[in-house]
Amino acid sequence: MSGPDPRLGVVVVAAGSGERLAARHPKALVLLAGRPLLAHALAGLAAAGLPPPVVVHTPGQGEEFARAAGDLAIAGLVPGGATRTASVAAGIAALADDVEVVAIHDAARPLTPPQVIGAAVAAVTKAPDVLAAAPGVPVADTLKRTLAGEVLGTVDRTGLVGVQTPQVFPRVVIDRVLDPTRPVEDATDDLALVERLRDGGELAGRIVVVPGSVWARKVTYPSDLALLEVLGQHSAPDAAGVGGGT
Repeated sequence: MSGPDPRLGVVVVAAGSGERLAARHPKALVLLAGRPLLAHALAGLAAAGLPPPVVVHTPGQGEEFARAAGDLAIAGLVPGGATRTASVAAGIAALADDVEVVAIHDAARPLTPPQVIGAAVAAVTKAPDVLAAAPGVPVADTLKRTLAGEVLGTVDRTGLVGVQTPQVFPRVVIDRVLDPTRPVEDATDDLALVERLRDGGELAGRIVVVPGSVWARKVTYPSDLALLEVLGQHSAPDAAGVGGGT
């Protein structure tokens, strides 16, 4: 088996507070099956053959995050910013200058299967016209638009997907999107930043979605943690989501 691609840099965003999880400490340090979410996420990246990541942590808690990583390799620890976008920018700034492709992964997606991670990376590294790639799963529930508890209408879910991480970009693309000399609006999803420049005519290329997995569910609420506790007792099947990759 070959080693990690030296052109690839990885950022794990782990600066979330855990407020909606009702946790007493940062979300990435919450335990799942006796192990911090961060450690699960790092293990998944390593199993996919990715290089050690830069971990963006809650400010002032670098030592706690280093302990949570345990013996899993990391490339560095940097404090997060006031927003997700600022945290991502801090992580990317800590990558080596020769990195050509960047994968951004949420520590709050601790069980993302290695094959899902690998597919997202391959979508960018094997297709020069791809601006960004991410795993996604089709929206299964019927969606209603509401206001103050009243239903206003039904949203057509044709073509809708729930997007997961890692989200992967050529370095030149994500650096341009996060250029500190230009105003950058915050986004909960890194693909959205690229979409804005593409839709504005500043970038040309494809943004693609590869098959994701229910195992890549994000931990936001206590119910998410409970579900992943159950899923973690079983092996993840092959990725099953939308097509539309390379």
